[in-house]
Amino acid sequence: MPASSRRSFTPLYYQIEQDLLRQIDSGELKPGDQLPSEAQLSLKYSVSRITARRALEDLCQQGIVYTHQGVGSFVAQTRIREMSGFRSFSEDILARGLKPSSRVVEMSECDPDSETIRRLALSAGERVFRLHRVRLADEQPVADELAYLPVRLFPGLDQYDFSAASLYGIFRDQYKVFPTWADAEIEAAPASPELAQSLNIAVGEPVLVALRQTYTASFEVIELVRSVYRGNRFTFFTGRQFIG
Repeated sequence: MPASSRRSFTPLYYQIEQDLLRQIDSGELKPGDQLPSEAQLSLKYSVSRITARRALEDLCQQGIVYTHQGVGSFVAQTRIREMSGFRSFSEDILARGLKPSSRVVEMSECDPDSETIRRLALSAGERVFRLHRVRLADEQPVADELAYLPVRLFPGLDQYDFSAASLYGIFRDQYKVFPTWADAEIEAAPASPELAQSLNIAVGEPVLVALRQTYTASFEVIELVRSVYRGNRFTFFTGRQFIG
């Protein structure tokens, strides 16, 4: 470590952490690559093993690195930073440098149940589209998403191919409906056998469940979505968020 860095007020473990992050962000270190050991980091940066260990532990806590006991530390798969499910999935995945796509499980028109009627503020007799998709990033399943959408707002929505199309893009371009605000209820849960199969994870593995209502600028409810995310691929931030 340069002398100027050692004279910095920034803790040494944090400087190591930032240098490793730089290598990960630049692609020098890729998902699955093994990081230098504590001993190797200690020698490279001329610090104690305790300092090197702290840097690795911090990266593990952030989900950027994972550790195999007795083997070493490795770069984790890219985590998708999601604003409590508020942003367009396709736009968010593209922003992370990944390729978004979907596997459509179901697209149908149906009568909503009482909970859906209440959350979407539907009138008596209104019908909804039920859109069930498995969301993919670089062809890997990361979320199971079930959306309910008022037919009144989106007539003919079932004609579109949602294996590639962005739902929010169609909202804006074809229906002149602009998602602006969203509220979400989030909880952790174990993966059921059905979700485990859908997301290609083990039964009981942690998942994050977000129940989201999306609004226009005038607070008209346009969407009710239940999204189940792989817990090892998403980081959530809470609060109400402007979609923009």
